[in-house]
Amino acid sequence: MACVTPPTEQRPKTSPDLALQKKLTEQLALIASDKTLRQQLNQAMKFRTRLCQRCHGVDGHSRNGRCPNLAGQNPGYLLQQLQHFHDGRRQDFQMQSIARPISDADKIAVSIYFSSMPPRPASTKKNDQTTQGEALFRIRCAQCHGERGQGLYTYPRLAGQLPEYIRMTLHEFAKLNSRRRTSIMREIASILSEAEINALAAYISSME
Repeated sequence: MACVTPPTEQRPKTSPDLALQKKLTEQLALIASDKTLRQQLNQAMKFRTRLCQRCHGVDGHSRNGRCPNLAGQNPGYLLQQLQHFHDGRRQDFQMQSIARPISDADKIAVSIYFSSMPPRPASTKKNDQTTQGEALFRIRCAQCHGERGQGLYTYPRLAGQLPEYIRMTLHEFAKLNSRRRTSIMREIASILSEAEINALAAYISSME
């Protein structure tokens, strides 16, 4: 959500992370210029991401509020999170079990595959709650995630995310003993009231 440091400081800082992100950039450039290669990757990933689809949806849109939408997510963020699950920097038994055996090439392919899927709003509701959420978003979230919630570099896209997932994640960030705690997000999430969390979730889910 909102951040204290400028977005440009979110670029990967360690050599392995930088090398992996460089490979992603190179692969994205190849696929952008080669329609056949893009079709081959999509065809291969339809089969190889079957386990991902159980929680995140065939089209990258989750039907489970505890699992995020992946469609249209920033490929750099997806790759970073897969790497963090792979090496233990991010803790989740199921995701770590899936990510540990995945090669760097497959992490990159999975990231590109889901990022290329068209995103859509999880909700089309517009009311007083979404209006309040929009005002909060501009103050608390837009600096890092962008005015339209589309993220930057390895900051995630929030636009269109499931409201249940936004609420759950903010609550996790706010907890001192949470597996999702970070100094940046704890500082933001811990000062939000329940009404503000609900308003942010409502607005973010309606963003395109």
